[in-house]
Amino acid sequence: MELVDEGRPGRLEVLAEEAVVAACALADAVSPGGWSAGAVEDVASALEVLAGALARLGPEYAEILAVVPVAAAAVAERAEQARIGTAPRGDASGASATVSVELRRALAAHGIMRHRVHQFGAALLSLTLEPADAQALAALLAPSDGSPRQAPPAEPGWGEGSARTAAAALTEALISYGAGAYARVLDSGHVSAGLPPQAARNVITALTAPAAPPPRGRRRGLGHGYRGIGGR
Repeated sequence: MELVDEGRPGRLEVLAEEAVVAACALADAVSPGGWSAGAVEDVASALEVLAGALARLGPEYAEILAVVPVAAAAVAERAEQARIGTAPRGDASGASATVSVELRRALAAHGIMRHRVHQFGAALLSLTLEPADAQALAALLAPSDGSPRQAPPAEPGWGEGSARTAAAALTEALISYGAGAYARVLDSGHVSAGLPPQAARNVITALTAPAAPPPRGRRRGLGHGYRGIGGR
């Protein structure tokens, strides 16, 4: 399969987003049990080939498209569950809604209020942020040395830098939270983060975990059982 870049600004981005939305919609199909095994294989293969072709044309969209194989695998899994009679009934959508609500609450608890959370099927949760809030979230999620997590203060100039810088920082912070997580800049100037279900849960866990107490200082020079010169 070969795709041709027509040279229109934003065309590849639109195609990449359409591929992701289509993959997630298929993953969230209501009755995959009606599909034949061949149809499931065809769908999964077509999605992966499309994602690969788009990634070759626009390497910068590889992170966005990383969720497509996950969605294709979800399609196959749900079809198999339906075939053997173990498919969940209504649980997936309910669980997705719960994750969205929990993420909103976790962000609000850290003062990150200007955000939009969207659920694309069962395979992807999208979070749209102002650049300043994306930087704040990146700081909250970045690996620390054990000091308490807290959002950076709203100092003058905070978040006024490049939105690409904020997206890059958030992408780097999300790496350790699950495969397929990414962040990018939208045409509107906002930062959009994509979170597969497990990555979203890991982020929520990190944001809601109690802050670690500050390390206690140790007195230097005196160990256990030291009685001083007069104690001999």
